[in-house]
Amino acid sequence: MTEHDDPGNPPQARPESPPAKPGAIEWFERRLQLSELFSFLSHFGFVYTPLDTRLPFREMLRQVASRPVSSYLRWPRVLGLVTTVLFGVMAVTGVLLACYYQPTPEAAYASTRTIARDVTLGWWVRQVHAWGAWLLLAAVVARLARFFLEGLYRAPREILWWSMVAMAWVVVQLDFTGRLLPWTQSGYWSVTRGLEAIAGLPLVGPVLTFIGGGAAVNDVVLLRFSVLHTMVLPVLFMALFFLTFASLRRVGLTTVSHSGGVTTSRDHFFSVVLLFEVVIGVLTTLAVAVPLPFLRAADPVATPSGVTAPWYLIVPALVRDRLPFLWWPMAALFVFSTLVVFFLPFLVRGDDRRDALARPVGLGFGALWILLTLAGLYLERGR
Repeated sequence: MTEHDDPGNPPQARPESPPAKPGAIEWFERRLQLSELFSFLSHFGFVYTPLDTRLPFREMLRQVASRPVSSYLRWPRVLGLVTTVLFGVMAVTGVLLACYYQPTPEAAYASTRTIARDVTLGWWVRQVHAWGAWLLLAAVVARLARFFLEGLYRAPREILWWSMVAMAWVVVQLDFTGRLLPWTQSGYWSVTRGLEAIAGLPLVGPVLTFIGGGAAVNDVVLLRFSVLHTMVLPVLFMALFFLTFASLRRVGLTTVSHSGGVTTSRDHFFSVVLLFEVVIGVLTTLAVAVPLPFLRAADPVATPSGVTAPWYLIVPALVRDRLPFLWWPMAALFVFSTLVVFFLPFLVRGDDRRDALARPVGLGFGALWILLTLAGLYLERGR
């Protein structure tokens, strides 16, 4: 008999090992619902798999990382992620520019010149922001065209279509308001020409000019454009992004087959990081090799030659200046066609014949608009 078998000498209980010290994630998880917060952030395109927010955060991440997902880094699916990354770059560079920018007619040009000339890497931030605006607009327009050509406006993707149309409109407004902020001669008169065309549009013209501060460029319009460009429109764009990817996770992106392959969420994350590096490389190359000009300060009493309205307003501006007798029919057609695009899911619902007709008609109008825009650019440059 051993001493542990002796009833008069009971065995001693072994001391339990101390519990593992909780890490930073566990510390936050006791105070925040990290799984639900991560679920909210996943609605911006970086995570496509369903999330079980009832699980602990680490376990949910392990489950997500190993789950197979469709690859979205192949053409044309990559357009959504490119748009997300470009907007992130624009947001960061925009915040850096706003640290030095002063939205008054007296100081706007001087503060922008200080950024481009005196601030460390300010020229790079400004050029990346300017080129990023062009690429973001191109990516959003290309994505909207892709949705239209593949018929992604049909049920149950109506909300996806509406958010994409609204997103394209917001990006156009971001570009338009951003043109005025440096207070250069070309930007000032380009916005002036654009406001003249916008103010004459039926129904929407008075509303847009009221929001923008008026139909004539002045200190109020500059301040209003600065607020819209730096606060209101970016928040609206992020809300539309959230709505877009929330709809994608419910109804899926497309019924059209694309040879995109299958990957995991972990590989998808690293692919997004690589895409971000590629975007930064492209923007830096453009900033160094093809820098956008920074011309002299705006002179409200001296109209420069060759300055046109923004390219997306060339046709209305051209008709207003050169064919005034066609202005009201064209302006009404412009507003009506915009409404048709937005409500397209209802116009073709349950009618295959209308759906088959929508795309060739849309392509025809798009080609006509491009031709008129090119003609307008040619005529305006010759003035």
